[in-house]
Amino acid sequence: MVQRISAATFQKLDEKASGTVDLLKQLCVPVPALVIGDLLGVPADRYGQLRAAATAMVTFDASSRESAVRLAEAVEWLAGTFTSVVRAKRDEPGDDLISGWVRARDDADLLSEDELVSLAFLMMLAGLENVVHLCGNIFATLLATDVPADWNDRRGELMEAANPLPFAIRRFAVSDLTIGDRIIPKGDTVLLSVFGADSDPARNGRPSLMFGRGPHYCLGAQVSDLIVDAVVPELFVRYPRVRLAVPESELAYRASWRSHGLVALPVLLRE
Repeated sequence: MVQRISAATFQKLDEKASGTVDLLKQLCVPVPALVIGDLLGVPADRYGQLRAAATAMVTFDASSRESAVRLAEAVEWLAGTFTSVVRAKRDEPGDDLISGWVRARDDADLLSEDELVSLAFLMMLAGLENVVHLCGNIFATLLATDVPADWNDRRGELMEAANPLPFAIRRFAVSDLTIGDRIIPKGDTVLLSVFGADSDPARNGRPSLMFGRGPHYCLGAQVSDLIVDAVVPELFVRYPRVRLAVPESELAYRASWRSHGLVALPVLLRE
């Protein structure tokens, strides 16, 4: 499924390859959006709107009122869409995540109706935003340096360096904590630096924390891996002369403490 969606997206990209192309909008957003939409069971006739809503979410600019309006409209559309999809899956279940969650709700009373919609929305938002900016950040790094001859040789290193989420979800101290010579008072917000942990010289071969660990390991990690492997090396196979359309210093990043991602990634696919 991932390869099919990736191939179809590259085919559409080829139709626009004569001039400057926003790689974020034309490749990094649609592939994850369509993959996650397929996994969730969103009807194919809504994929166009799904892509538009996805783009509005992952390119949100906190300094722009127009961007905020687009974000609000996207959130409203997604909430309404997932509500209607939940109802439809109850009548005609399929082999998808939302159908499975509906069965868990109706057969075992494990989820409320609001939790069903919220779970679908969270899966869409978290899974989409992270992998979109992961792909974008990897591309930005490779286009500004030398593209590795063998993607597999540097894959892990590039993935960690491009991690769009430098911090884990915020925690709160339930008691006074002493770390080194610092005291974190009870109730204070704690931001754990995943990027800092992965770049620590004392890591000593410990597995990366970018997707979490143990029972909180990211549910979408395997899908993210499949998307990155289907998109990143394939771009350079199809367009070996691809290059940035602007100097690296002019690439704009989102104004966000939560995620490190590009606003756009303008490239020239052919010379």
